[in-house]
Order: sequence, then structure tokens, then C-alpha cells
Amino acid sequence: MSSSLVIIDKAPYGHENALSGIYIAIASLDRGMDSDVLLMGDGVYAAQKNQLADETLVYPSVSELIYPIFPHGTLFVHLDSLTQRGMKYEDLVEIAELIDGKTLYELSKSKKHIIKI
Repeated sequence: MSSSLVIIDKAPYGHENALSGIYIAIASLDRGMDSDVLLMGDGVYAAQKNQLADETLVYPSVSELIYPIFPHGTLFVHLDSLTQRGMKYEDLVEIAELIDGKTLYELSKSKKHIIKI
């Protein structure tokens, strides 16, 4: 089976990268592809729970959009990126899984396609 890791490293609002990456993962899963999402850098903000998109942006809440990925795909959050931004695991949506650098390396080697958004 083909597999992919979608890497999102931009904040969820102000850029369409987070939305695009999540949509790519959902579409891949819908087509039977093994697809996971990795949030790193400012992308970790996409997993922050209880987000409310600014009504003037006319974007869906990114944290709500993440849920269709689960349970067939996994939402990984880079631990170093999270702590560098003063966030804790408790700040994240419940489907988020923390990943350290070594595990990230192994995960990326296991995927056929790496898509950086």
C-alpha cells in the first residue's frame, strides 16, 4: 500500500498550508492510502484544542477539521516544536500523538511519500 506523511510547519491561520495539508491527508485516506500528518514548527498550533476561527476569515476551525484523519491516520505533533512554543500536551486535541526526533526519523523513513506543505 502507498503511504504518505504530510508535514505542516506553518500556523493554521494566515496561511492556507494547514488547511491544504489536512485536506490532502483526508483525500488520501479516502482513496485507501496510508496517510499521517506531522505538525512541527508553527504548525503545532493547528492541534491546539478549542480553537475558534475568526469569523472574518471564513475558514473552518482547523482543530475540528483534524478529526476526520482519525482513526485511519495519525496526527503527530513534534515534541520539540511544542515545547519551544510554551505549549503542553494538555493544550492539544485528544487525537494528537507526541513524537520525538528519533521517532520522527524512523517514521519518515517508513513512508513512501513525504509531502511538505
